Amino acid sequence: MTGTITLIAHTAENTRTPAVSLRPATPEDAESLAQLYYSSYEQGGVSSLEEARTVIRGVFDGEYGPFLPEASPVVVDDDGTVVAAALVLARRVGEDLPDTPYIFELFTAASRRRQGLAEQLVRCAMSTLYDNGYDQVSLRIAEDNAAALALYLTLDFNRWVPETDYETDYV
Repeated sequence: MTGTITLIAHTAENTRTPAVSLRPATPEDAESLAQLYYSSYEQGGVSSLEEARTVIRGVFDGEYGPFLPEASPVVVDDDGTVVAAALVLARRVGEDLPDTPYIFELFTAASRRRQGLAEQLVRCAMSTLYDNGYDQVSLRIAEDNAAALALYLTLDFNRWVPETDYETDYV
């Protein structure tokens, strides 16, 4: 099993016009988000559609931290199907993470990958957070997920290392 790394970035206004229509995630999207979440991961993620439903319900219910719907964009195709999503929390609870908003999940339908949707979702989320007074955003990824790491590095994310309390005795 691989470890994880925590990344952090400064939020910023999005100066690029999205190539797709984005809108905030709503509780009415829960079932389609769960189906997309389950089908988006070949390995890892969740092991069943029911588990995906439990995770997505938990996001909307604040189980992992306060959900920020305005900073959680989704991409919907022409027939109304959610094809990509970024789910953002005000802060991830129960983890050793920075005290910042947290990108809980970012996922895209396999048929829609390599179209820049993930980058547009993250830029939109970061811009919304910036507009709402948040200075930074963090996330955690598998350390061997080269594609995710490449995406986040292009968006100016850096590795976050927790500050250590040093006690220095001066004589």
